Amino acid sequence: MRGLRGLPPFFGLQKMGAAPAAATFLLCLFSCPAAAADRPSALFTEDFESQIRNQHPVAPWSEATFKSGAVIQVDATHAFSGQQSLHVFTPRGARYRRGYVALHLKGPVPDAMSGMYGRAMVFLDAAPLALAGAPPVHWTLLQGEGRSADDRYNSIYRLGVEGADGLGLMANFETTPPVTTDCKQPSSLKLPVQRWTCVEWHMEVASNEMQFWLDGRKVVHVTGRSKTGPACRGNDLQGEWRAPPKFDSFYIGFERYADSANDQDLWIDDVAMSKRRVGCAVPKQGAGR
Repeated sequence: MRGLRGLPPFFGLQKMGAAPAAATFLLCLFSCPAAAADRPSALFTEDFESQIRNQHPVAPWSEATFKSGAVIQVDATHAFSGQQSLHVFTPRGARYRRGYVALHLKGPVPDAMSGMYGRAMVFLDAAPLALAGAPPVHWTLLQGEGRSADDRYNSIYRLGVEGADGLGLMANFETTPPVTTDCKQPSSLKLPVQRWTCVEWHMEVASNEMQFWLDGRKVVHVTGRSKTGPACRGNDLQGEWRAPPKFDSFYIGFERYADSANDQDLWIDDVAMSKRRVGCAVPKQGAGR
């Protein structure tokens, strides 16, 4: 089901399906603010049930692979709730793969342009394996992006993954040329594999703020500047993490910045956006495979 400004059906407390999904729910029941009775209304929801199987999702989603060789389609291999989810396939054999779908926010979710909370359930089959003698593969799971006030560059707020054998989580801020800034704040948490994981984000224009949670646990929180000392490659903005005046687009998927020794399969389900923290989804009976 896709919906705008409606309360999604998975916000209710339903019977558990699979053990990993139940574990995620129990964790969020006690640690996620949105698990309380006062639940936020959603600006946007997507569970991919009404999308056509074996095809790229239709509007408001946009294809954003840049012909990089990644393949994105809805399938029924894994689903957190219902029968379908979004499958992102990034094959080995190239230094760059962009396995993204995009929401260009002005049309479908204009209230998210000034800032948003969000949630997605993700299932990663395996971490990207580095080639012999190469460092761990660096990749991105999701990002918010917008044009700078002076129209010189794009500001990009990301949940990145680097180190820890291709699973180490971090906040990342990058700009596009001619302005060169690439900053990070790492976390001790790693993205799990072979199970459904609840990923939440918060990006805010007014406070230059970025937050992420994993199964209800804080991953990282940045407001204007990293807390981890020298953390930037390229310093045209003197270490400041500057949100754009508005987020024009939101991307989610698997963008990989180095070749890997294996292919990557990522499934995404139960995406939601709100002006308040969303919390983790609850699987429907028999789901969570």
